[in-house]
Formats: sequence, structure tokens, C-alpha cells
Amino acid sequence: MNGAGWMLTRKSTPGIQLCGKLRRMVPYFLIFVLAAGFAIVAPRGAPYKGGGFVAFTLFSVLLALMIGFRWRVGGDWSWDVYYMLLKGDGGVTDYIGSMDPGYGLLLWLGWNSAFNIWFTHLIGGGIFAYGLAKFCLNEVHPWLAMTVAIPYLVIVVAMGYDRQAVAIGFVMLAMVAMQDRSLPRFVRNTVLATSMHVTSLALMPVFVFGSRINKFWAMTLGGPIFIVGYIYFLRQKAQDSIAGYIGTGYSSSGASIRVAMNALPAVVYFIFRNRFALTDDERRFADVLALIALLFVGLLIASPSSTAVDRMALYIIPIQLFVLGRLPLALARSTRDYSALTIGVVTYSAAVMLVWLNFADNADYWVPYSLIDIDKLVGLSF
Repeated sequence: MNGAGWMLTRKSTPGIQLCGKLRRMVPYFLIFVLAAGFAIVAPRGAPYKGGGFVAFTLFSVLLALMIGFRWRVGGDWSWDVYYMLLKGDGGVTDYIGSMDPGYGLLLWLGWNSAFNIWFTHLIGGGIFAYGLAKFCLNEVHPWLAMTVAIPYLVIVVAMGYDRQAVAIGFVMLAMVAMQDRSLPRFVRNTVLATSMHVTSLALMPVFVFGSRINKFWAMTLGGPIFIVGYIYFLRQKAQDSIAGYIGTGYSSSGASIRVAMNALPAVVYFIFRNRFALTDDERRFADVLALIALLFVGLLIASPSSTAVDRMALYIIPIQLFVLGRLPLALARSTRDYSALTIGVVTYSAAVMLVWLNFADNADYWVPYSLIDIDKLVGLSF
């Protein structure tokens, strides 16, 4: 009997382990299912007004809270704590003088708030969630765009690449401003994005010349910012920038998959380009974004550092939201087709989330998702 019991236990172990691992991912599943449910059931225009807008806003707040109150989740979590402990009671100039100044300021505020790292992450998470919400609300189906964002942009990037996540929040706001032809908002958000992570600066000139924003004023206002940013950051702090990645030949596992995730919707967009009902500004924006996404495939092949290309490609992830979020409307010829295509996009997004959380080399940094303990709300610690 003991032998039979041992055999039964041994045979069931893989299943038990899988169930245990899935249980540790429940918070991620919940936010995905919530967004996907609205994407499938709610009308496309629901988030634009009334109760639908309230629901979309509350969901965005939920994302900000999950990003802010996470505990030991994500690849950069310990680095942020280490940096704050290293700088300690130093002045604001100590914090912003040795890293990207915007994020250095957030860390300084976190230290001086007397709270833990969650204070900095909550501010950063709020910026990211706001940028994501504004970008999605600029789409024809906000809930579907949000669903596409959850598996990688939210779970992996926003909860793992802290500085770049905040920068991407501002980049998405800059993209919305670009489509609206609002130069002041574009410049403001570009400056803020650059202050969070210097890599965001490199793509801004491409976005400018790919939009209908007044080129003269864009160059007049943005030129000095780009020049100062290039000289001060890309040269003086090369080891923390793309130049540093290239010079040392760093490589990232899975970089080719992540670049392909941007290239796939770009290819789909160009194949069905005439089926997407876009304004002139939206079409120009989509053309530029899709071309850049395809360009990164060539860069990945040619670059000595896949990490450099991988980090830069993060800013192109909105192409996934733009194309996949609009794909059902572009291809559907009936209501039934639209529902089937929407479910298809949701299924694809769910597959991306499950594969990454279960098989990515660094998934252990994200699984399990943990909330900060109440006794650690005050005072910095690991």
C-alpha cells in the first residue's frame, strides 16, 4: 500500500506543481480576464462616457495600484531599493546626478517620504497607467487595446522595467499628442520621457518627421532638447545607455521573440492597410510605427548587442495595441465576424501571457505576484 501510495503521489506531482504555479499567477489572470471580458461583452464606445468611462478609469487605477504595491516583483525591483539605500540621505542632486534625472527625482521623493519603495513605484505606476489609458481611449476599441497591453506591456514591462515603464507612459502620451497635432503636449511629454530613460530620446525625431506636427517649431523647440540630451546622457553616461549595451555586446534571451511580436502586427497592418479606416493623421502615425517595428528586425540581425535593440523596441510596443485593437473592425464583414475576431485577439493575448509566465527565462522575477506587507509600508527595506 505504501508503494502504491508513493507511485500515485509521484505521478501526480507534475500536475500538482502546475496547479501550484498557476495559483501564483492568479492576480495576473484576474486583470487579464477583467479587461478581456469587457473587450468581448461591452460595446466598443463604452469607455468614452458614463458608467463605461468610470469602469475604464477604475481599471486603470487598479493597474497603477498593482504596479505600485507589488513586493519583490520584476527585474528592477531590487535595483531601485539598492540605489535608494546607496544614496540614502543625499540631496536631490546626488540622486539625479548619477542617473536619469526624472527617475532619480522619483527615488529621492520615495526616500524622503519615509515610506518604502512602493511610494516611488506608485507614482511611476500612476504615470504609466495614465499614459496607457489615454492611448487606449484614442483607439476605436479601448478595452481590446487594453487587453492586448496586459500580457507584456503591463505585466512584464510596467512591473519589471521600472524606469522605461515610466518613460513609455510619457511616450504614449506623446504619441497621442502627435496624432492630435499638439506640439506643446508632444514636446512636454518627450522631455518627461527623456528624463526617465534616455533611450526614449532616440525615436522622437522619427516620430516628429512621421507626423503632421509643424516641423519648424518641432525642430526649434525639440532640437536643443535632443542635442543636450545626446551630449549629456549618450556621451557622459554611455555605460547606462544604448551605446553602453552595444559597446559591451550585451545579449538578451528572447529578444528575437519580442521584436517579432512588434513585427507581426506591422506586417498585418501593411497587408490590410486599406481596410483600416484611419484619418490622415492616424495613417501617417501607423505607417511610421509599423516601419520602425520592421526596421528593428534588421537591427536585431545587424547589431552586436541584442539587448540594445530589445530595450529600444519597447517603445514600439504600442503598434500591437494599435493594430490588434483595430483588426476586428478592419476585417469583419458582419457582427458575427467582429465577435469572432475579437475573441481571436483575446485568445492570442492570453497565449502570450501564459507562455511568457511559464517559460520565459526570467519569469521567476514576476511569479508569484506579491503585495507589500502592511508592516513594510513605512521604512525602506528589502
